[in-house]
Amino acid sequence: MILLVALCLTFGLLELITGSVSIDFQSILSILGKNESESAQSVIIWESRIPRLFAAFWAGAGLALSGWIMQTLFRNPLASPSILGITSGASLGVALLMMSGFLIGVPLQGTLGTFTIAGGAMLGAVLVLLLVIAIASRMRDQVSLLIVGIMLGHFTSAIVSVLQFKTNPEALRSYVLWGMGTFTDTNYLEILLIAAIVAMGAIVIFFKKKALNILMLGDEYAQSLGVSVKKMRVVMIIVSGTMAGVITAFCGPIAFIGLAVPHFTRILLKTTHHATLFLPMILMGAAVGMGCDLISKTAEIPLNAVTSAMGAPVVIFILVKNAKSKALI
Repeated sequence: MILLVALCLTFGLLELITGSVSIDFQSILSILGKNESESAQSVIIWESRIPRLFAAFWAGAGLALSGWIMQTLFRNPLASPSILGITSGASLGVALLMMSGFLIGVPLQGTLGTFTIAGGAMLGAVLVLLLVIAIASRMRDQVSLLIVGIMLGHFTSAIVSVLQFKTNPEALRSYVLWGMGTFTDTNYLEILLIAAIVAMGAIVIFFKKKALNILMLGDEYAQSLGVSVKKMRVVMIIVSGTMAGVITAFCGPIAFIGLAVPHFTRILLKTTHHATLFLPMILMGAAVGMGCDLISKTAEIPLNAVTSAMGAPVVIFILVKNAKSKALI
């Protein structure tokens, strides 16, 4: 815990220091202490770097919690926030919003604002989430539900591919840039919404940690101990899907954080107990989110390029190393 807290504080400080404009530590302390609003450095800190820091923190924590719950729910080490097609639903909502304007002769303009794009993403995520919940209430087999989620993701991706083929280059470019993921364009209102959803999801997970531990032993065993597996599944899908949906809406579809961070945390603490992992999972997700953003900012490359380049090899290594172990589940 001390290591993770120190890591988060270090990355948070580096988020404030690094950037195209160099601002030393002493100036940052002065700006934060006096709450200045006149100087150019103060504007950079308060309007750009602090929102980006908070967005990376809350998005990383939320995606980590969401992926952790998916892996517990499906008892599958490869489960992630996108496994139920929720991320693909958000991408479909944005694609329809950005590209349908061209199809009907009214190109999307920047004046519609970030909230319009986020609204389209959230609407797509919610519709897919409702569909998954309806299917989950009728299914007892988690593997079948997992396959349904994957198929929903492929179906929405097919629609997006058609829209990409039919749209104009400008709209296609806007969509591709959104799909790369970023913490740059978030404002305080958006961050407050992300933080509120993630905090509420974390509270639900905290109070359900005992039932989540029991779920890892199998549905039949959980039912024999009084856990309503079907109800628990629906609740956890809502919690995980809502967190992933709102983060995707404002920050884009960020890859691998929700898949890799739960593995990092379990290996670090050498346990699968949810009560023990709860706070470290949040801190590890936040640290990874800020760390990936720092690399993206410094190297001037897309965020998803960083998360994929770091996450994919690590997950492959973990799976190969633990091929015959149940420690991942």
